Amino acid sequence: MTMNRSLIQLIEALFLLISVSFHLANANESGFQETIVDVDYAEFVLHIWQPKADNFETVFALPGSGADVSRYKYIGPLLAESGYRVIAVNQRGILGSTGKLEQLSLRDLAGDIISIADELEINKFHMVGWAFGNRTSRMLATLYPTRLKSLILIAAGGMVPALTQPGELALLLDDQNLSEKKKIYLARRTMFSPATDEKIIREYVRELTYWPEARVGQRRANQNTPVEDWIAGGNGPILMIMGVDDLTAPIENGYLMKAAHNDRLTLVPLEKTGHAVGLEKPELVAKSMIQFLRKNSIR
Repeated sequence: MTMNRSLIQLIEALFLLISVSFHLANANESGFQETIVDVDYAEFVLHIWQPKADNFETVFALPGSGADVSRYKYIGPLLAESGYRVIAVNQRGILGSTGKLEQLSLRDLAGDIISIADELEINKFHMVGWAFGNRTSRMLATLYPTRLKSLILIAAGGMVPALTQPGELALLLDDQNLSEKKKIYLARRTMFSPATDEKIIREYVRELTYWPEARVGQRRANQNTPVEDWIAGGNGPILMIMGVDDLTAPIENGYLMKAAHNDRLTLVPLEKTGHAVGLEKPELVAKSMIQFLRKNSIR
């Protein structure tokens, strides 16, 4: 019995060692640290890419409508390698984040980022908003100009109607039972450039996860907030990275913003990219971001 018990203990120890090694390997491959921040009225699940250097600046990042922060899986590590801490925020109702989703405005969603920053004792930071996240980010820049050093907008709409067919994007994001073939068809029409390799689109649809209730809450928050309250994005420096082939947030949004804000705004149109520009051309997106961040350093 003693030998049997010892053997069992040895086997259990080996399994534990293998399990720990497996999780450590996954953590190293993913490159981010998952952290939960409690701000009293809600908890937010953050994915943080931490640079090696200590004298870093912080970049908060928001994904699109009802999406989790996996959209930054390529951009986050590239910015961290260049010395920036990237804190990507899963918004209310997404990937474990909590908080009420009814009767919100973009002011509430912008306030969430400030609450997180306060909890983490981060006074000054850069803000990135991708797709729907650009609206909340612009609202934050308008309401809290002293907290932001710069604003980066990726695939940012709001001024020009989408060129996609009505209902196509909603069908892609909300119907989890679509076949892979149908998802690829809809993703090609709404999210990606015709020039994008199908391998990238196939990877996107296989990992496609959205949170419908969060999408509804965000859509209503947008409807509850007048466009003129957030569209200017404060009065600080702005970078807009837009896909030339984007039908969901057409490039004309960028041209109108550039005409309205002149030298305050840097517009980077990327050829052969669509609404998923950060997945299609992550290196070019990150390069543009890093150049802009260095030009607008907090220090």
